[in-house]
Amino acid sequence: MEVKLAPIVLFVYNRPAHIQSTIEALQKNELAGASELFIYSDAPKDEGQVQKVAAVRKYINKIKGFKSVLVVEAEKNKGLANSIISGVSEIIDKYGKVIVLEDDLLTAPCFLRYMNEALDFYADNKEIWSVTGYQYPFNVPVNYIKSVYLSYRGSSWSWATWKDRWITVDWSVSDYFNYRFNPKKIAHFCKGGTDLDKLLRNQMKGVIDSWAIRWCYSQSLQNKYTIYPCKAIVTNNGTDGTGTHFLITTDRYKSELVSDFQYEFTHDLIINPDIMCSYRRIVNRSIIRRVKRIFNNIIKR
Repeated sequence: MEVKLAPIVLFVYNRPAHIQSTIEALQKNELAGASELFIYSDAPKDEGQVQKVAAVRKYINKIKGFKSVLVVEAEKNKGLANSIISGVSEIIDKYGKVIVLEDDLLTAPCFLRYMNEALDFYADNKEIWSVTGYQYPFNVPVNYIKSVYLSYRGSSWSWATWKDRWITVDWSVSDYFNYRFNPKKIAHFCKGGTDLDKLLRNQMKGVIDSWAIRWCYSQSLQNKYTIYPCKAIVTNNGTDGTGTHFLITTDRYKSELVSDFQYEFTHDLIINPDIMCSYRRIVNRSIIRRVKRIFNNIIKR
């Protein structure tokens, strides 16, 4: 039976060079010509962003190579969190599923096929919260023979999900008071990385405005999992200091893109402790790593 393709929802802001690279990679995907693309362009936050946003909009309004392209230009700046929450809600309500990208992600030619087939395969498996094409730069154990694995944590660097999961998210995190002083709840959330607790606390303090940490918190609260590929079919080229939310320059999360990932989906998956150990080595908070990063950024100035 032919799989009904999910719409691609792309969020862009003020980086014309990055979005061009993202689109050119996406156009090379096997299913690009049969896929509907929705692009949400946020408005400039201040005068300093006006020309950059204008350059982005000039480019995205000329994009070809997809079944259809619809550009939605915000009149006022929403910020990434509000843009994603409202944009995904709008599209997923109509289509029932989505594939989501941001403007600094490069995809392999098999990405859309992988994501669509994963959405179809895991649609009725309610333990699966989302799927992603990103893989952190570590090697899975040689004795792990499957091509995908489970993680306690979702990825914002390419993801796809279904309406029945998306609508369960409590964006206000109304149970936060019960969480913040409960060591068991904190430990459970941090199975996906010790940075999660810090991010959630900063979100609730108003220090950051992140849709992703609230998305991950809802996933943890419901004891659900994300499907990751054992090889990266998405890589992020935006950790170069140009981002609005990721201001540091680092190659820590840079994964080598696999152009033709051979995969097979299965429901016979359990959390692999060795994989999660490698996973957490990258995402866990580290005082030593933070000091090194600050020092390196200082000497580069």
